[in-house]
Amino acid sequence: MPLLSRFYTKLKQPPEKFAMQLNRIIALVLVAVCFISATFGIQRRQMDEALNLKKVLDRDRLELVSLDGAITGARASASGAMAVRDRLRELIEEDSVKGVLLSINSPGGTVGASKELYDAVKDLSAKKPVVVSMLDQATSGGYYAASSATKIYANAGTLTGSIGVILSGFNAKELLDRVGIQSQTIKTGPYKDIFSPFRELGDPERALLQELLQSTYQEFITDVSKGRKLDLEVVRKLADGRIYTGQQAKENKLVDALGTLDAAIVDLRDLSRKKFKLSEQSELPIRKSPASFERLLDQLLSQTSVSIALPFFDIAGTGNISGAIADQLTSKLTGHNMQAGNYDPPILLMPSWFN
Repeated sequence: MPLLSRFYTKLKQPPEKFAMQLNRIIALVLVAVCFISATFGIQRRQMDEALNLKKVLDRDRLELVSLDGAITGARASASGAMAVRDRLRELIEEDSVKGVLLSINSPGGTVGASKELYDAVKDLSAKKPVVVSMLDQATSGGYYAASSATKIYANAGTLTGSIGVILSGFNAKELLDRVGIQSQTIKTGPYKDIFSPFRELGDPERALLQELLQSTYQEFITDVSKGRKLDLEVVRKLADGRIYTGQQAKENKLVDALGTLDAAIVDLRDLSRKKFKLSEQSELPIRKSPASFERLLDQLLSQTSVSIALPFFDIAGTGNISGAIADQLTSKLTGHNMQAGNYDPPILLMPSWFN
């Protein structure tokens, strides 16, 4: 009865006032209907776009992965060694990707990161064709990574080879003696300050380092021998550190063919069709490898040179920012100069003057 009473009271109001209130109610209803319709429309469009994207991604295709710059363990960019390694590992499980084109433009780098790339390329090429396209240079560690691919393309003027290992440092003792600066070192063993710039390298240290380099070098040429299916002694003769042009590399069977990036794509498409028994009408379009959020975050933060503490980040990952992102941001923004006092040089697969 109270509801009917209110309605009856409304009916007894002046017609103009009642019509105005009724119009307001109708307007509110229309706004609500429009809002609900727009919401459902946006959701439907997003679902359609997601389905269309899924269809695109599920199509049989090729993928282009680019390796640029020096090879190190740092996650400096989306085209850096570790990001490329991670993507190559992901592609092993992506059934829609029938072949991978690895574009390399690198002077080489550290042993560990180069070995990681070599193994990733080897494991991927065991599942699907991997064709390498060498650009300006793919030397030392860059060639190491390429050597386990299904096929290697180089341009005639590409610089490649430089198969070998180098460990270099400098001795500033005489200069420091002239200006009256003396080093004071406390160490736990005779080799802990090996390659210190404050003193000469002793003969036992030199022998130890040479043995270490020879061990790394032997692993390098053994992997190249396996990847290229060449006799180990043939590789050893080629692996004296010299650099080859693309033409010379082809003559020495370090690469398979001379050609551009486009030629490598055409060949990869043919190899993929044969590997997976696809028809000649299969388009197999090529797509550039997408950068994940983590890779984009790495690339963004690598451009900064901030060295401050960030107390507002929850390092344990219990706050609003996830632990992984907090760890990454904090290490990026606070870890630039952590190793400033460490003079242990890395073992490089490239001459230091290529940096």
